[in-house]
Amino acid sequence: MVSERYSITVKPESRLVEIRFSSSMNFDLMEEALSQIKNYIAEDYQIKVISYINRSRDCNYIRAFMLALSLFGNERRIVFENKARYSRAERRRSKAIVKELKSKGYSAKQIAESLNIPLKTIYRWLAEN
Repeated sequence: MVSERYSITVKPESRLVEIRFSSSMNFDLMEEALSQIKNYIAEDYQIKVISYINRSRDCNYIRAFMLALSLFGNERRIVFENKARYSRAERRRSKAIVKELKSKGYSAKQIAESLNIPLKTIYRWLAEN
């Protein structure tokens, strides 16, 4: 199942359903996606939600959602995975290092290889003001 804002992949062999959001999720979007897979939830599939999770904004409703699940003994059935590789502070530090290396004459490719950051990300960060 595919929506413009998320995709749903069912893996019957491992009894897993993955919901992958294309951008950060919100409560309404999560409700919409979960309503589409309620049959799998009823069949005891594990649900893996993959999205960009803003810790300060999204944590409260995720915690409330997990609390509600725990009341019914189902807290282990839904797993949240943050698509963001780094926290905002880590990205800020990495961006500073990238700009410093660029000012010292390193190429974008050299920077990407030395820091193990995708080249596309290096170009995007260097283009930012």
